[in-house]
Amino acid sequence: MNVALSKRALIRIISFLAAVLLVAAGIAVQQHAAARDYRLQLENTYARALGELSSYLANISADLEKGQYVGTPTQLSQMSARIWRESGGAKSALSSLPVSDLHMDNTYKFLSQVGDYAMALSKKVAAGAQLSEEDRQNAEALREYAAKLNDYVGGVERQVRDGRIDVTALRTARHNGGDDTEGTRPAGVSAGFEDVEQTMTGYPTLIYDGPFSDHLLTRRPRLTYGRPTVTPDAAQQAAASAARLNPGDLARADDENSNMPSYTFKAENLSIGVTKAGGLVTYLINGREIGEERLRNDAIFRFAEDYLVSLGYEDMRATYYEKADGVCTINYAATSGNVILYTDLIKVGVALDDGSIVFYDARGYINNHRDRTLGEPAITAEEALQSVSPSLTVLSERLALIPTSGQNEVLTYEFQAKAGEGEGAQKVLVYVNASTGAEEQILLLLETSEGTMTK
Repeated sequence: MNVALSKRALIRIISFLAAVLLVAAGIAVQQHAAARDYRLQLENTYARALGELSSYLANISADLEKGQYVGTPTQLSQMSARIWRESGGAKSALSSLPVSDLHMDNTYKFLSQVGDYAMALSKKVAAGAQLSEEDRQNAEALREYAAKLNDYVGGVERQVRDGRIDVTALRTARHNGGDDTEGTRPAGVSAGFEDVEQTMTGYPTLIYDGPFSDHLLTRRPRLTYGRPTVTPDAAQQAAASAARLNPGDLARADDENSNMPSYTFKAENLSIGVTKAGGLVTYLINGREIGEERLRNDAIFRFAEDYLVSLGYEDMRATYYEKADGVCTINYAATSGNVILYTDLIKVGVALDDGSIVFYDARGYINNHRDRTLGEPAITAEEALQSVSPSLTVLSERLALIPTSGQNEVLTYEFQAKAGEGEGAQKVLVYVNASTGAEEQILLLLETSEGTMTK
């Protein structure tokens, strides 16, 4: 059947189609404008991050060079603090760039170490020591690498300005000269950083008191040193005993090949690790759903302490605890005579519905515990008290072995004090070196209905 359209109907159809096309064109123009604005915003963000990274690296290089000529501890302290801030800023700027596919671990490690090493030298001089020739040579090597890294970043900036690098490109161009391949397009930012990782591996090994010191990044656990390797079956027995299960209830999981090589096992909601050397349980995590809270604090601590004894850990003292998500996590520190060892910590998590152990972490203890000869303090508590601020009222004191920032350790007097009067007075922990009288550390004690923690 033939259908004849009237002239009026035809005009209506054409008008409708024209309106649709106009709307579609408007949407396309709007989307193109939005994409252009987004691209411009992205370009500005990456360009700004490149500029900041370059500026931070230039400042680090200059300050390390100035540090060679510093004559007073005060000036070195100010310069070290500046380098530390600049290294943190450089890491932040680098993390803002689209170079995650390159896995720039060496570069991040360098930026962490350069700031931390500067602070370690400042602390050394403040304690009355002199910078050694090795200290100066290390600082000069770090300066050279900071300058070299800055040269790379400067080169990337120039290529961005010249259009040879597209800061919004996600891939690295191969420049293979094809007609329609990515080689004909500007490279991505990562193209300018491809060689950086290879250059950041030759600076000297740094041995110092800092959390990024090379000897700490590769240190072997002290407690497992010299212990024989256990079989997987023996490790599974230890894991089952710690989990209160039969060995057959656990399945073997992937081995953990870290500085603390371990067998790992799993069951429903449960994972557990056991060291290959010595067969020590490193951690236990039970992700089961926790029911309604039923336990009082005395029962909670009793369950945790009984669990530690069952694993062979005695002479442990509860220090701080926190309740969250139906679990009370308690920090236990080892003791040696009348000294509490904050270096040797085990964390135990008790479920508040039935008292079962749902979390356990002994890795800090395994890393640090060993037989020690602590010796007697060189100064008395009364002499150490002179280093405590007169604005504090001391409530108690005891001897404590505490870790330094580099996971070394120092014997101190721990003074618990308060600032002000009344129930709302802030409680403070002050640690004073038992040999030199130097104030080593200050912590704020936070006591709430949910636990006692420090910051």
